[in-house]
Amino acid sequence: MGHLFGKGRRALLGALAPLLLACALQTDLPLRVYPGGYAEGPYVEGRFQAVLPGPPLLLDADEAALYAAYPFQLLRINGGLESLPLPSTPLFLRARPRLVVGLAEGVYTEEGLFPYRAKDALLLDGLYYVNETGLYREGVRLEAGDFWQVVALKGKVYALGGRLYRHPDGHTAPLPPGLKKAEAGLEALFLLAEDGLYRLDEEGRVLAHRPGRFRDLAVGDLVYAVEGNGLRRFSLLLEER
Repeated sequence: MGHLFGKGRRALLGALAPLLLACALQTDLPLRVYPGGYAEGPYVEGRFQAVLPGPPLLLDADEAALYAAYPFQLLRINGGLESLPLPSTPLFLRARPRLVVGLAEGVYTEEGLFPYRAKDALLLDGLYYVNETGLYREGVRLEAGDFWQVVALKGKVYALGGRLYRHPDGHTAPLPPGLKKAEAGLEALFLLAEDGLYRLDEEGRVLAHRPGRFRDLAVGDLVYAVEGNGLRRFSLLLEER
């Protein structure tokens, strides 16, 4: 009887092995957020719903389309699927206010490739970008400093790193330590720092703080964040939803 039970158990485990493996793989799928939703591996949920060819390196969205970045390729999903070739592996992706993709060769836009080395960039009346030497507009340095992120809020450009610098009026303010990612909402700046999420006003004053160990951030009608392996949703006041 024990022999038969052992054989039956082995057969059952053998039958369940593919399902167990699939569940394990599903649990390990990388989680990324975009304004209005999230992607678990290749499966996109929220404002856009799609199955991508694989987990994206980078993910972002504007009002009309979702962008997923892969080595040598950028996908645009807007009712259909459009593939935009890239010359190398993307380093950063910004869908708003206009599309920019950071590359080793420069900054890709739909207007062409700008040959500037950047940690982050955005396209307004020109291409603004930051690196460890400062904030630039198309090769002209506007402010010296070690900046990591650049965002636009109400027509002004914010360079962010160890401090905040606002162009064109030159306003500066301290920032929370350990900045990892910055996003702009309609009325405020949102930061992912080493000790949590922050909501800042236009002057750089802290309006709200949500403690936690977050590793991704996206801002739309809600604030989407990744903490550990889980998805968190907050209001624009950083209240739990």
